[in-house]
Amino acid sequence: MQLNRFMIRPFVEAGLREELAAGDTTGGFLVLDDDPVQTGQIYAKDYGIVCGLLLADETIRMLDDGAEVEHAVRDGDEVTPGTTLLKITARTSTFFAIERCALDWIQQLSGIATKTRRYMDMVKGTNVRVTDTRKGWPSLRVLQKYAVRIGGAHNHIFNLSNCILIKDNHIKAAGSLTNAVNTIRAHAQHTFKIEAECETLDMVHEALAVNVEIIMFDNMDLDEMREGLKIVDGRAMTEASGGINEKTIGPIAQLGVDIISLGDLTHSLNALDVSLDIKDLKPSALLTIKRMEQGQQANFHKANHRPPHGSGQATHD
Repeated sequence: MQLNRFMIRPFVEAGLREELAAGDTTGGFLVLDDDPVQTGQIYAKDYGIVCGLLLADETIRMLDDGAEVEHAVRDGDEVTPGTTLLKITARTSTFFAIERCALDWIQQLSGIATKTRRYMDMVKGTNVRVTDTRKGWPSLRVLQKYAVRIGGAHNHIFNLSNCILIKDNHIKAAGSLTNAVNTIRAHAQHTFKIEAECETLDMVHEALAVNVEIIMFDNMDLDEMREGLKIVDGRAMTEASGGINEKTIGPIAQLGVDIISLGDLTHSLNALDVSLDIKDLKPSALLTIKRMEQGQQANFHKANHRPPHGSGQATHD
């Protein structure tokens, strides 16, 4: 999955419209008579996996078509305190106007990518596929899922039209899992696989009886999932989901399920600390970088690895 300027432009424009609804009543007054060109940089103040650079780039260029933006790193790169992310040459007013939006895109998406990479480290040595869910911010899903890919994991369902996922309320409405599967299969495109949430082992048996292709062990404990895998015995793909976190993902992966999906990748995160400075870095930033380099408050373990091949990189054109 890649992003391009056409895809991201509506998001960037919406962000700038929110930020500049009535103009800049602070910086705008400082450039009434003169708006000189300045140089500056966006840089990291913490350890993490960077993501969202193209959105920051487009934010700058949307307001200043004469701006020059140099990418010092790429989405998916591991960064450390003090790493320059973007080098910018633009009008002074541009720096004032884009600062918050440009930084927000990078810090939020980098937070997702960083957390995702941490989860991927926890399942090393297994064959499990880690995926996201639809939990997150409405209207920003494609960006959040892009960040998950940059962190090294995969995407689950994007929306209700690209997957048949039978959940508890579907089963209640249909009267049974069997009724739901048979009704949907009679009308759906032949290209779709059917996935069903199974909360009990009896539901696993029922799902297999109607040839469900993907069986989700929904909020089951380790013993239930272990028994569920014996029941399935390779006749369907298996997915573990529900309440999975950093403490439980390792043991679940060791069971041998095919997929682990977790909302924690996108519904909560620690944003990567990044800043924008005109000219040189401000003294407070230099102090923060020094502290981080000394190992204080680092929230990302410094592992020497790269995203898996094919995890996706942003295009810059």
